[in-house]
Amino acid sequence: MIDFEEVIASVQDILAYRFRNPALLRQALGAWNLPLSPEAAAARQRLEFLGDAAWDFAVAAAAFQLCPRATAGDLTRYRAAWCSTEGLAHLARQLGLPTPDGAASPVPSERVIAEMLEATLGAMVEDGGLDAIRALAHRVIAQEGVTTAPPPVDPKSALQMLAQARYGTLPGYRLLERRGPPHHPIFRVGVRVNGAGILVQAEAEGASRQAAEQEAARTALQQLQEKVHP
Repeated sequence: MIDFEEVIASVQDILAYRFRNPALLRQALGAWNLPLSPEAAAARQRLEFLGDAAWDFAVAAAAFQLCPRATAGDLTRYRAAWCSTEGLAHLARQLGLPTPDGAASPVPSERVIAEMLEATLGAMVEDGGLDAIRALAHRVIAQEGVTTAPPPVDPKSALQMLAQARYGTLPGYRLLERRGPPHHPIFRVGVRVNGAGILVQAEAEGASRQAAEQEAARTALQQLQEKVHP
């Protein structure tokens, strides 16, 4: 059985940050103690919100400082890559943050890992302000060594950037269907981009909702690009 206090100590070592109020970190790592009460889940979602906003800023500031030749478009792609669900999950694994595999929950999805990291980052901000999270972003981006070429952008992030920049709107996603047994579900998701005289709709399936959203975004992105370059 995994000692949760050992997890707390390990996370602080990895982040190079010592919490003055460790209860915040315990709250952020709620995936280790499923199921959460409604109150604990709501409090953790607040930390996710704070972590998401703070990390977005920290990455933008670090990329701006470390990539002096990057264009505004390049910086946007840097931020999207490191702040997306896939980017956050990749970062959690790259840092070596422990995940609750085989603990009180099933093997976590990309979304679960990303949300746990967001909550942890939010806990850092709530505990000690922005300095620690800015230092982490600076360390991560400096170690990536990608100052000459922006990282790849996943379809959802690419669709969001294109829709917002060109049409002043954001894509909307909707779960259309979930079928199959609990151990092997299939999700069907629809995406819609509607604004400034443009309407694009696409659907896709995947083994997770996130995977289905990525595939739907990929199809919608192709449709948008075809409208610009028929």
